[in-house]
Amino acid sequence: MASLPRPLIGLLVATLAAFGLWYVELKPSSSASGGGSQGGVGQYQSAINQAHQAVKISGAANAKLGAPTATGPAPSSPTPGKSATATKPATATATAAKAATSTKTAAKTAAKTKTAATAKTPAKTKAAKALTTAQQVSLITSAIESHKVVAVLFYNPASADDQAMAHEVGTISTHGGKVVKLAVPVSELTNFSIITQQIPVVTAPTLVLIDAGRQATTLTGYADTLEISQRVDDALAAK
Repeated sequence: MASLPRPLIGLLVATLAAFGLWYVELKPSSSASGGGSQGGVGQYQSAINQAHQAVKISGAANAKLGAPTATGPAPSSPTPGKSATATKPATATATAAKAATSTKTAAKTAAKTKTAATAKTPAKTKAAKALTTAQQVSLITSAIESHKVVAVLFYNPASADDQAMAHEVGTISTHGGKVVKLAVPVSELTNFSIITQQIPVVTAPTLVLIDAGRQATTLTGYADTLEISQRVDDALAAK
């Protein structure tokens, strides 16, 4: 620890001595009358002034030496910002909520996609199960033997009128399975000899109707649903 300069030590000693003298001599006179007190203070006024002067000199000397001349209360430690502390949990909560929402949205999207894919599957399966030519021939043969009405359209898929006719045939009623209907491209005509041996097909589109009595009629060219349905009803009514 660094030692104080001698002048400063002397000032401190003088200050303490003056203060001790003032305290000893002035205290007993504090209980005396007002005149005595004034006399006591006046008696030692010069000593008190010297003490005050010594204190001022001591303060000036401390200032020159870089020592603190006054001691104040220590600054209080900074209080942690409550707003910052509160913001972090709030931010974390918001982030967690956003992540949960994103997860739920992704799950819903995946579910919708799966549902849509499932819904499309039957259509694809049905298209994949289209009858082959051999199966079509077998179906017609079975229907004739069972005395059902058969409606077979031979058409050209490249022609707009033929396509429209195929659509019309597709919309007629099967009457609870009593009517078997098919649309066959003319390129497959030779495979249906069970019909063409008895009924010549020389143009497209041609609709061949075979009633329950195995009597056949033909309708050539485009016809709407109403006309085709009427022909089918006549074939059902035949004996």
